Amino acid sequence: MQTNEINKLMQEAARDAVSYVAKQHQLQLDFTLASLQDVDTVLATLHQHQLQQSHSAELLFTLSNILGAYIGEVFISNYGGNWHNNTADNAAPYISVQLSDKEFPFASVCYHKIIQNDAISVADYVKQAAANVMQ
Repeated sequence: MQTNEINKLMQEAARDAVSYVAKQHQLQLDFTLASLQDVDTVLATLHQHQLQQSHSAELLFTLSNILGAYIGEVFISNYGGNWHNNTADNAAPYISVQLSDKEFPFASVCYHKIIQNDAISVADYVKQAAANVMQ
């Protein structure tokens, strides 16, 4: 997959996240750092639903990826970086944001917050990721 194709795919996925959050959670995402608090709220709600009744693997994959794309687009617009298709493991490729020599798998962070640890804050993760790059 070419870089421009990945960029387009992730931008479309981020727009899907905005639509999903507006329709299902009545929150308006505006691609600002402050909007990551709303993403945390949505992920916390999804975590609570997961505890009550497991989401399907397909739904978890989709939600993690569209919300991860949204977070990535916010990160890129504020700090820079590019989408990167990591195919080091052919059995488990993934798309992340790469900036400098660092890689940030935002979809994975979303997945872990939904499935395992509601205490994870994507807003804090983004701040820490930016700080790590700036060092």
